[in-house]
Amino acid sequence: MAYVDADLGQLRLFEAEFGGRFRLTLSSSAGELLQRVDAVAPVAALLADHATGRDLLEAAPPVLADTERLLVARSGELSAARAAVERGAARRCFVKPWIPGEMCAALEDAVRIFELRSQLRTLRARLDKSERLATLGRVSAGIAHELAGPAAYVAENASALRRELAGVAAYVRRVNRIRPDARVLERLRELAEIVQDVEAGAEHVRRVSRGFTGQLRAESPTERCDVPAVVQLVVRLVRPELRGRAILSVLGGSLAVRASSLRLTQVLINLVVNAGQAVASMQRAEVGHVKLRWIAVGGLARIEVVDDGPGLPEAVEQGDPELLFTTKLPGMGTGLGLSLCRELVAEMGGTLEFSSVPGNGTMAQIVLPLAS
Repeated sequence: MAYVDADLGQLRLFEAEFGGRFRLTLSSSAGELLQRVDAVAPVAALLADHATGRDLLEAAPPVLADTERLLVARSGELSAARAAVERGAARRCFVKPWIPGEMCAALEDAVRIFELRSQLRTLRARLDKSERLATLGRVSAGIAHELAGPAAYVAENASALRRELAGVAAYVRRVNRIRPDARVLERLRELAEIVQDVEAGAEHVRRVSRGFTGQLRAESPTERCDVPAVVQLVVRLVRPELRGRAILSVLGGSLAVRASSLRLTQVLINLVVNAGQAVASMQRAEVGHVKLRWIAVGGLARIEVVDDGPGLPEAVEQGDPELLFTTKLPGMGTGLGLSLCRELVAEMGGTLEFSSVPGNGTMAQIVLPLAS
């Protein structure tokens, strides 16, 4: 309960009457209460003296969204107090001196109403999430069907290409002994790397395709995940996307976390590609940079993707679930990636937070539990 009244006698009386029954926050001014409202929340009921705190009831902060608002007024203020109730600023008003039994019943009702509102808000959030997941599931089933065939075709052809390339490479090396040319051997090495990247990409697409059918979300296991191995795969898969757009550097030692390697790979691919595209969206003389680094801090692992791009709006940093934001050019993105990344990291028992300096880059920080 929170009570705002400039009359210190009223505050002491209220505390003496209800201090043993409810957790109370008393304040002599609305401004003082607003300064510490985050610390005292949740508040089941907010009482305000008409002369001191009526403006607080009119513009209560979002943290008091479920709070019952009650007005206390002197007899000469009843007309204005009733008008405030009619406007919806307060649910009801009490006349000073208030009757303890009547006030106690109203406060108990406020607690029950607050609990019901909180439960309803939680149920709505769960329902909204269930609806999003159900929609995602239906869409994913179609995507999985479309991806499975082409991914298998690419994988088979990449494997055949690798076998053929091995024969060509053997022939070229024999010829190269007669007419040495370092550039030819370098091209062979690059071709072999390209084939490996294609195979790795095709395998990742096949794993994601299987994940769409249920393995990725509810059934994807949390396991011992080697971060450097995941990063190595991510670097290979994002290389074509970042080529000419950003320089990617990685830094970190041996580190294992409790996570799904598939989910972590997807999250890092999304974050690195987003960072690269954000960097490329800026007009600059030199190519920008994206850094992927990881370290153990206490019993947790910290994985960071840092770029020197344009930064993010404050609402994106705070994780506004309703906001769609993208730094990509029109037609290249929807802004949904960051929200899905947060969900995937949360399902692995971790957190994903963003910090940004407008015009001077963004850092995405994943925190996950270390593997035992």
